Amino acid sequence: MAGMEDLDYRDVNNAKSSALPATTFAAALLVYLTLLVPWGESLKARSYETPAKAVEWLPPAARPAHYRWSFDADRDASNTGLTHAQCTLAFPDLYPEIDRAVDYWQSRQHTITPDDIEISWRKDGAVRLLIHENKLRVIESRVFESDNTYGGYSQRTEATLNQIRRALAGARAAGEEIPTIEFAITVEDFNRIPTNESDTHTIWHFARRLIDRDEDRVWVMPDFNFWAAPAAEGVVDFEETRKLAQQRDSPLADKIPQIVWRGATWTNKARRGSLIHATKDKSWADVMEINWKNKKNMITTEDTCDYMFLAHTEGQTWSGRLKYLLNCNSLAVVHSLEWHTHYYHLLIPDGPEQNYISASQDFSNLEQKIEWLLEHPDHAQRVANNSVNQFRRRYTTLAAENCYWRRLFHGWASVAFKPDAYETTRGGERVLRGVAVEDFLQAGSHKTDLARAAAKEGPPEG
Repeated sequence: MAGMEDLDYRDVNNAKSSALPATTFAAALLVYLTLLVPWGESLKARSYETPAKAVEWLPPAARPAHYRWSFDADRDASNTGLTHAQCTLAFPDLYPEIDRAVDYWQSRQHTITPDDIEISWRKDGAVRLLIHENKLRVIESRVFESDNTYGGYSQRTEATLNQIRRALAGARAAGEEIPTIEFAITVEDFNRIPTNESDTHTIWHFARRLIDRDEDRVWVMPDFNFWAAPAAEGVVDFEETRKLAQQRDSPLADKIPQIVWRGATWTNKARRGSLIHATKDKSWADVMEINWKNKKNMITTEDTCDYMFLAHTEGQTWSGRLKYLLNCNSLAVVHSLEWHTHYYHLLIPDGPEQNYISASQDFSNLEQKIEWLLEHPDHAQRVANNSVNQFRRRYTTLAAENCYWRRLFHGWASVAFKPDAYETTRGGERVLRGVAVEDFLQAGSHKTDLARAAAKEGPPEG
């Protein structure tokens, strides 16, 4: 079947990244010997003592044969240039959602076609993209016809495109060649994928609804908040927010012994209204509805880390809040979720590796949960520690997000058509399709016209 004859996308060949000119290798090896082998001692006698961190800066081909890399959060959490093999070693449990999507299309025995990724069915909030030679191009944009959602479709789109750019830069740094692919994304809360059992339209979105079989066709990508949260209070850059959360670290016993939540209830009255009802007049709760117009009852993201319990609720669909809560060394309290993001499968509700507190959708068991945890501080602290190790120090890091994007590119390529990156202009010239993402982002409010004009006519003369 076309598009499926290549090697398994999980086994990307990184031979190019490990190739090194002989002179460069010799120079690197000389530096290694000078730094690590004291005068008068043989390399053979000292080789087993080579400090791992001392050779991290060396290219893979210049590292000693006995060296084995392992993920170190303090060193690697923000490293966007991990190799494919390092991504697999560092984040072995990160990719089930990609595997699910690949398996779905293989089970349908259907290679994704250009018609499957057309976005005419989307009124707004969608972009069609092309990756070629590790560069991102915009083929079509339907983003700026409406801008009426939180942060605006424009800000969400810019954040998502910058995430992809960052992932491609990481691939280049790692010597990884991303295959030429064409795909579509949507940045609205609802992906609105056509509902028809035989339909083969597909799109990349921030989440999919678990009970909706039509959404099996959705490819889940990291949400825009991993770049920055538009219109948020306090610091919006996600990496900076993670650092501020860490600065608020303290034992649970020293935190405010309450559950905290701020939000608008109109986005999900069933879940959020239930939380407010369950916590009304409770001494162990600091739960309030906010008004975005007057910003009453607002609290910064980092200030929530001062509380022992942090409530998470879904909004209209998924909610981007959880990743922030999981970067505090507190206890995230999460109701059973209807929507699935790229990392929700890593939530463990019980057992020795428990890393959050599960609650019913109506929060009717919340008081019992809070009281029990207050009476069992050792258990509560263990769960908080597990959460930090699982999420802040590994699976919500910049390195993990970058690795996910790159694996997503390969997974998609394994079941989709290979696009022609070039088109013929009216003047007969062969040019790259669409516009460079840098031009698209710089064009501001003219992005839609710019992308559509380029897709139809190619670049202007002169």
